[in-house]
Amino acid sequence: MEPAAALLLGVLQGLTEFLPVSSSGHLVLARSVLPPGALSSPGILFEVVAHAGTLAAALFALRREVAAVLESLLPGRRRADRESAPDARGGRRLLLLLFVAALPAGILGVALAGPIRDLFAGPTMAAVGLLGTGAVLLGSRKTLDRADRLAAGEAGAARRAEVPTPGSVADALFIGLAQAAAILPGVSRSGTTIVAGRLRGMSGRDAARFSFLLSAPVIAGAAAVEGAAALSGGTIAATGAPGLVAAELALGFLAAFAAGLLALRWVFGWLARERFHQFGWYCLFLGGLGVGLSGA
Repeated sequence: MEPAAALLLGVLQGLTEFLPVSSSGHLVLARSVLPPGALSSPGILFEVVAHAGTLAAALFALRREVAAVLESLLPGRRRADRESAPDARGGRRLLLLLFVAALPAGILGVALAGPIRDLFAGPTMAAVGLLGTGAVLLGSRKTLDRADRLAAGEAGAARRAEVPTPGSVADALFIGLAQAAAILPGVSRSGTTIVAGRLRGMSGRDAARFSFLLSAPVIAGAAAVEGAAALSGGTIAATGAPGLVAAELALGFLAAFAAGLLALRWVFGWLARERFHQFGWYCLFLGGLGVGLSGA
């Protein structure tokens, strides 16, 4: 049962990471209904590894933006000719704003690591978080429609060709605070950060691209912390089947990576059709179902 469960959860993570439906909420709820012992891996460790799989998918899909950031850091790039200098400045500015936006979640994750880990133990908090995500998506619809109209036109089309950056440091910090809230299970990271970016005047496509790039430092940091804790604390060895746990983690990573690449193609289509908010109804339904199951 273990490989099948790992494959199922990995695919679930990949399909839900980039849609505003909270992948962590889906994983917590899914594990709560799986038979006992269906997965040998520690819950939060498996989730972090599965998130790393979707992170790899995002970095692959946004490799041009990632390359722009990396090239802007090269010493020779700073001495580029005038035609390429604006690209270099754009890459450095994107890196700065990503750093600012990543700070709130990083600080909160370190300061409250223990309590946050405990919230993933059961389905109740995940269900409540999904209800909150649904309310945010549906409640911000009119405001987002106005933001889309402001971002439309030739200026918006030209902006999409460049690296996706918020307008100011304050905008990046606002998006970062939204991401910090998504540390809680059931709160969609992509949903909150894309909504936050659009509320600050970014187009839907740019907000999504910035959101997915922003996931990199948070997920990488969580993977490092949880991986080190599992190895040093003997969490994996305590399962009695370290080889099986390693196989589950590898399968979950690969499944999440493949499913994430597919989901990335869908999310930009939904944004282009201006139907992003409709996922709110799904979050409300699943959150209500989770509350009912946790209270049963």
